Amino acid sequence: MEKRVIELDRFLPRPYQQKLVNAFEAGKIKRFVAIWPRRAGKDICALNLLVRAALRRVGTYFYIFPTFSSGRRILWESIDISGHRVMQHYIPDDIVESRNEQMMRIRLINGSQIQILGSDNFDNSLIGTNAIGMVFSEYALQDPRAWSFSIPILKASNGWALFASTVRGRN
Repeated sequence: MEKRVIELDRFLPRPYQQKLVNAFEAGKIKRFVAIWPRRAGKDICALNLLVRAALRRVGTYFYIFPTFSSGRRILWESIDISGHRVMQHYIPDDIVESRNEQMMRIRLINGSQIQILGSDNFDNSLIGTNAIGMVFSEYALQDPRAWSFSIPILKASNGWALFASTVRGRN
């Protein structure tokens, strides 16, 4: 099979995001935490890291929000400040085999799948999966049982998790 070079050059990390990007790209760490203020680009940064990982290693990747509907609103249907639809801009059509709007799932040309889920339904969403990577967005608002449920999945797959959140009071 011929290797294809794919350039993902639409995301340029902000200076404070660079340390996370470098650590993630080095591939030696399995758990990441980004606690940044509102409007700091947590989801754009995390999505781009997830897409890069999905292109390197074929598998299932989950992007988990507090609720399924918040995932649809915050990421799946989101438009960035430049007027681009986030999912189409950072996951361009030339690397997409198919998109399932109802399930918020994208299958990449290499066979990897990226799906948006809600931690409010973690037991039905994660049962029987073999995810390799998971992003927990707005983790401070999530059901913590979703993470507990995910630990053995990621241990079995030698996978990674990224927790992105804004500080919210007493958490």
